[in-house]
Amino acid sequence: MADYAKKFHELITRLQMVLSEIDYAQKACLQAGRMECMLLNYLYKVNCPVNMNELAKELNVSHSRITRIMDNLVAKQLVIREPSEEDRRCWFAMITEKGKKLAANSLQTVLDQQAKILQKIPEKDVEAIYKALKLYVEKYEEILKETMAG
Repeated sequence: MADYAKKFHELITRLQMVLSEIDYAQKACLQAGRMECMLLNYLYKVNCPVNMNELAKELNVSHSRITRIMDNLVAKQLVIREPSEEDRRCWFAMITEKGKKLAANSLQTVLDQQAKILQKIPEKDVEAIYKALKLYVEKYEEILKETMAG
């Protein structure tokens, strides 16, 4: 098992490098930082106003960090910030049409890249690779939760 642990470590390191290139392509598309991309993509995915506290929790960052990220995205007119009607201390983030276009373009860039990769893999292997990678990620997440809990 130790031999496989080393092989997996080397493969995962290579995968991280590849994924950082995909991340770079996405950031270049948005002309934004990694956290800005993550926040914008999340707002695009949910497509509804999101409480700033929820954003901080979702992205696993502090409230002050979310505020700085939001300030940058608001300045670029990619998102807007609106106060809650029920609680004036609470604010919601919403993606703008400009933000939606950029996020959609970014997502399409990544999906096109994935499609090119998958076209180079025999179709019979794609499902097996997906299942194996999904299982690996799920078990990795389990270990992380156990490590953080204990």
